[in-house]
Amino acid sequence: MGHGHVARVVMGLSAALALAVLAAHPEVRRLERRFGITVLLSSGLPFLLIGAIFRQRAVGILTPEILGDLRPAFEFGLGWIGFVVGMSFDVRKLDRMPRSLGGVIALESIVPMATTAAACSIALVLLGVPWRNAGFARDALVFAACAAPSAPIAIEAFGHVVGERRARMVGAITDVDEVTALVALGIVAILFRPTVENVLWVLPSSAWFLVTLGLGGVLGIVTYVLLRGAKTATEELALLLGAVALCAGMAEHLALSVPVVCAIAGALLANLPLSDEIGVRKILVEVERPLYLVFLVVVGASWNPWAWQGWAVAPVFVFARVAGKWLGARLARRVGSDELPDAADLALALMPQSPISIVVIVAAATLYAHTGHADRIGWGINAVIIGGILTELVVRALQRLSGRARLPTEAPEPVPVPLPARTHSSGEEP
Repeated sequence: MGHGHVARVVMGLSAALALAVLAAHPEVRRLERRFGITVLLSSGLPFLLIGAIFRQRAVGILTPEILGDLRPAFEFGLGWIGFVVGMSFDVRKLDRMPRSLGGVIALESIVPMATTAAACSIALVLLGVPWRNAGFARDALVFAACAAPSAPIAIEAFGHVVGERRARMVGAITDVDEVTALVALGIVAILFRPTVENVLWVLPSSAWFLVTLGLGGVLGIVTYVLLRGAKTATEELALLLGAVALCAGMAEHLALSVPVVCAIAGALLANLPLSDEIGVRKILVEVERPLYLVFLVVVGASWNPWAWQGWAVAPVFVFARVAGKWLGARLARRVGSDELPDAADLALALMPQSPISIVVIVAAATLYAHTGHADRIGWGINAVIIGGILTELVVRALQRLSGRARLPTEAPEPVPVPLPARTHSSGEEP
């Protein structure tokens, strides 16, 4: 690679990072909440297009060779997002919710997973995919995992529509169903291992289950011990970067699902007594969005939108997922407490697709990139990306048909929270 090409790659990636930081500005999030759109439709789609442009040979910024060199950074992005999802699984917060919320979360996750797996399986069969092999079941389960998570809601804005208590319950549901998606992805990664040529160890599924839990748990404890010694926010950021990089690197080395292992570490850390829990969560949330947008640039560079099979599966994925969320809301309203919103409001709040769905399908594509059926995972990437856009349109149409106000579907920007008094290094503002 010549010096001119290196300079072009560095300048292109620097520009993408700068745009990602700007797109994470609170004003951009405020506009998203005002118009009721998710990050995929607002900032995400332009970054996918930027990645597609960078991939072109005439541009030469994200060529296949460069993407291979950026693989560790890409895995780090997956790990950070997984770590943030794991940190949202706070058992203490769930304990303050009604006991019936567990059944509601199960219905709102499992029902759309079942409908999506069934419908997408039929679509794959109609596309000529042989169903009598393990790869077919793997693909169906990956689609099911992508159907589980719902886009985060703006609790304060949603509270004006249904009440603050009900809005917080819906927010808890969206937090946990993102965890459910990674649990499903973890099951897929354990049951359907990559080929023997691409892994270092050959173990039974039960052993891989213990390795996944053990690795995530150990790294979560290591992160906790390291953070206990941090005295400034800068030290916390540096330690979190190192911990996530270590976790993602070890998971990738063992051919485990990177976001799943990092989510286990994050979930353990979230339920341990951190001395500066507010500061740690603030750092994770502030870094997550720029990282996710840069992640979308890389996805756009490796995305093949011309695979027509993905376009054919996308409407099936959207219909099955939306129908599953609607049916799950109806059933959840029957088994849940009266503090839940009515079935129509609950369904409309949970129908928008979470950005985690793209993380799940891309993590699966990365894990099985060297298998004989990697092209079908590429169809899935098309289906989930296009499905996220189609879901926005479907939800808008359903809101108009039902005569209900537009429900906010994106979490607000992090609000500065007073932190406990700490010792600051010289030159750093408290």
